[in-house]
Amino acid sequence: MQPKPPLLQFEAFSSCPVAGCLVKEIELYLATTSFQVVLEHREAVRKLLSWLDVHKSIGPDGIHPRVTGELADELVKPLSIIYQQSWLASEVPDDWKLVTRLVDAGRAVDVVYLDFINAFDTVSHRTLLGKLAARGLDRSTLVWVRNWLHGRAQRVEVKCDQYWPSRGTETYGLIQVTLVDTVELATYCVRTFALYKNGSSEKREVRQFQFTAWPDHGVPEHPTPFLAFLRRVKTCNPPDAGPMVVHCSAGVGRTGCFIVIDAMLERIKHEKTVDIYGHVTLMRAQRNYMVQTEDQYIFIHDALLEAVTCGNTEVPARNLYAYIQKLTQIETGENVTGMELEFKRLASSKAHTSRFISANLPCNKFKNRLVNIMPYESTRVCLQPIRGVEGSDYINASFIDGYRHQKAYIATQGPLAETTEDFWRMLWEHNSTIVVMLTKLREMGREKCHQYWPAERSARYQYFVVDPMAEYNMPQYILREFKVTDARDGQSRTVRQFQFTDWPEQGVPKSGEGFIDFIGQVHKTKEQFGQDGPISVHCSAGVGRTGVFITLSIVLERMRYEGVVDIFQTVKMLRTQRPAMVQTEDQYQFCYRAALEYLGSFDHYAT
Repeated sequence: MQPKPPLLQFEAFSSCPVAGCLVKEIELYLATTSFQVVLEHREAVRKLLSWLDVHKSIGPDGIHPRVTGELADELVKPLSIIYQQSWLASEVPDDWKLVTRLVDAGRAVDVVYLDFINAFDTVSHRTLLGKLAARGLDRSTLVWVRNWLHGRAQRVEVKCDQYWPSRGTETYGLIQVTLVDTVELATYCVRTFALYKNGSSEKREVRQFQFTAWPDHGVPEHPTPFLAFLRRVKTCNPPDAGPMVVHCSAGVGRTGCFIVIDAMLERIKHEKTVDIYGHVTLMRAQRNYMVQTEDQYIFIHDALLEAVTCGNTEVPARNLYAYIQKLTQIETGENVTGMELEFKRLASSKAHTSRFISANLPCNKFKNRLVNIMPYESTRVCLQPIRGVEGSDYINASFIDGYRHQKAYIATQGPLAETTEDFWRMLWEHNSTIVVMLTKLREMGREKCHQYWPAERSARYQYFVVDPMAEYNMPQYILREFKVTDARDGQSRTVRQFQFTDWPEQGVPKSGEGFIDFIGQVHKTKEQFGQDGPISVHCSAGVGRTGVFITLSIVLERMRYEGVVDIFQTVKMLRTQRPAMVQTEDQYQFCYRAALEYLGSFDHYAT
């Protein structure tokens, strides 16, 4: 018996008794419901994703993939229109978020499904169905959508259409736009475009700065990344340039935050006063709803408080020597140096104990090497839980953003005997194939780190068999290579451990040269082997020397790219992700000295 053609399959499906009942249900719903958004439980989303994964290769309920692909394409436009109409009518939550641009999906069925999965979330599918029906979609389409959405809460949003070329040149009306350069950093992206107008030989350069670290819900937890973004934008905007164009989705919420913070920083600089309420009121007279939510209004205050408290610590690389000289002098009217005051400002904000949720659970407390060094809940590295083992998802480790990539590092404590298996599990589950060790096993007569690797023969740590493959003794570090095999499925990968052996048991190295070379070798190895996972860094507590390594990694890369140095803000950013990073003033000063020594290796900074 030959299978029915795709369209006949679809028609047969839509006319079956079950489908007919669903159509009646939809029609009854439309007749009795005003289209108010009703939020549903997220568990429904998970169930639908499982259902969708099973059916995506054949189409829902046996419908041919070509039909589902065409249907997905057909739905893109009305879904987008529905969102825009709902948003303007204030019928949807503020936190709707487009994850993937649907209209770029094309007709590849798997891609279409992936985009739909990413873009729909927590708005009632009944509301969506009602609005689709109101737009005149046929009964068969509605039935398919009803089944596709079965049990799923749904949302649709187009935050912003892509108005620039992803590569090459695009023409928009009379304007020809060429993408010249794209630089993606951990919290924002910078794109450079060349613009030409038809009939004119004049070329203009436009830069677009896209802040990518604003969360889907609410506002950023800390204003530090946003302030760094704003400073970069201001630095790159020429004094004689025209007005700066700022947008988000509707151009009022996050846009309002940016404009108010920028305006108040200018006012503080020139008038030494601030008037947030007055400025928001003024802006709302020029454009409705500027600064949309209370959270955004509070965020503006937090950002300005941090900016005033911390000041501007960014220094052009060519001025770093003079800046350090100034910091080492006694401040007027004080008995301490500028360096001491700067370091004390870092310690002025203390993390509330409520931020250490998992770390404080009774089942996890013994896993912390020090009782006062624990990971924040928002940045902690989560392990895959083991069934029936309470706290099996916990390890004292934190994700840390790098200069170019989010979660570029894992900062963790030196493993304890009780957490060695968790350490190897973390490396495997998060594909971390480079480990940086910044301590000896014992220092000052005390254990600083348990030996978590086998010296000669292979050893098994829970699911993982670790085989020592090679060991190379360099003047200032040891490189060890291990073959790690998952005993459950036989998969294996190489893990490389760099142990820096030249850090003194007390204080810091006299010179930063060796440590800088070590940092360079670690990152060179990562690039050489093309590994995507984070670099895991540990000392004993996972904050002091670990903080120095990550700080200098970020500072030196930024110095190469932007030609500026900001030790203070870099350490501050790290401390928003793990407490006490760069633990002592000696370590903080060492960061400055090492950065200066690094500059000395470049001829154009010698003067």
